[in-house]
Amino acid sequence: MEQCRLEQADKNSFAVHQVIYSNSDIEMWYDWNTRLNDTQFTDQCFWIMCGDDRIGGVVKIDDTLMFPFVIPPFSDRQQMWRILLKCCKDISNINGVLQDDVDILLSLGFKANVIRQVMCCPTGASKKPVIPNGLSLYMLEDSFDITKIKEVMKEGYRGGIDYETFGVPNDEQIMEDISYLLQVYKHRNLSIYVVNEQNQEIVGLCIAGISKNMPLGFAEIGELCVVPQYRNKGIAEFMLNYIKDSASVYTEVVKLCVTVGNYAEILYRKAGFQAGPRFVKMTKRSM
Repeated sequence: MEQCRLEQADKNSFAVHQVIYSNSDIEMWYDWNTRLNDTQFTDQCFWIMCGDDRIGGVVKIDDTLMFPFVIPPFSDRQQMWRILLKCCKDISNINGVLQDDVDILLSLGFKANVIRQVMCCPTGASKKPVIPNGLSLYMLEDSFDITKIKEVMKEGYRGGIDYETFGVPNDEQIMEDISYLLQVYKHRNLSIYVVNEQNQEIVGLCIAGISKNMPLGFAEIGELCVVPQYRNKGIAEFMLNYIKDSASVYTEVVKLCVTVGNYAEILYRKAGFQAGPRFVKMTKRSM
């Protein structure tokens, strides 16, 4: 076999090749310039070289590979992975693995940890969302006392696939996450929470909005949860449709990211969200 190696790439040229040959639009339907900008987030990008031939490319940051791709006329993906892993013996993690490559990497000593996908939906609603009886809707501002909703977040996700995969965060982590998202969406905040009028309990919330730097100006849903005893009452569906309707003043599309296997994916599809490619995070098995 010819000598194989990684060669530092010019990130502008690398971005063009990655956008064309990665066989996926990572955030779904970006325009050309936005995709290029998104791809140029690091200068740690490399060509996969075999002799004088450029057969692919990859982002390598410490012990992690990200979003590898093959460059025609080379087409043997299994061979590409063997070459890449031979060049990168210190690799423990591979992010952004497409479904076509999962079986190859399973055979090469890696395991799949989590599968994620972006989902998009047109904004607007066919009819005005109606809140279920006995409940009231409030806007969730960044000035809100987030200690009042940390338990809602904790209960809303407990036992779900995200907690199985990423672990159960403590109170401090939850409040940090809420504060971070509210700041991200402060430019155009659409976040809401729902209260039981009888006992004034917060029963569900949706943190959403439009970041100042959001590609194409899409709205985004960062968190959506309903506490267990209030599920199957139409609350989550109402919140989704409310966000779609309120976002329609500012944009044509609302997006979210979901872990494959989350029961909420059924709800999202029912609400009109279309899924993009699936991306797998894989780690090296312990020997």
